[in-house]
Amino acid sequence: MTTPLDIASLYRRYGSMVQGRCRALLGNDADAQEVTQEIFLKLHRYRDRWRGDAAPSTYLFKVTTTTCLNRIRTRKRRREDLVEEAPEPPRPTTSLLDTLALRQLVDHLLEGVDEGVAAAVIYFYVDGLTHAEAGELLGVSAAAVRKRIGTFRSRVRDNPPDWLEET
Repeated sequence: MTTPLDIASLYRRYGSMVQGRCRALLGNDADAQEVTQEIFLKLHRYRDRWRGDAAPSTYLFKVTTTTCLNRIRTRKRRREDLVEEAPEPPRPTTSLLDTLALRQLVDHLLEGVDEGVAAAVIYFYVDGLTHAEAGELLGVSAAAVRKRIGTFRSRVRDNPPDWLEET
């Protein structure tokens, strides 16, 4: 039996956590606000399907990460479609290096990488979760998370992002 979610209470309690996570992954406030709204609208639309298998914060953390990864993937596809029309962007200033490095890392992750690998790497490297904690969010074992991270490390070793070579 499912228990409907009280979306208003969830928003009051976890809205700032969701938006902060979105901002960290997406790199800007406008996208973070838009994706936060999208997440809570989806929760409202499917509230009667809530199974209660996980704590609301755990569920929201997972949904937020997945939604942000999908947004980044969509943004990257759009950028690729416009690449022939757009001029070369200016080089970033060093004051933005940390933010840009994180965004470039996330973009690099999504280039042909399975979503499960990307999520495991984000949970481990960006969020600082342990293999077991990331596995719990992903619904896999800690060993599976270690394997996904190993897949990522091999990929980076064979094809490092540009910003990694510059340092």
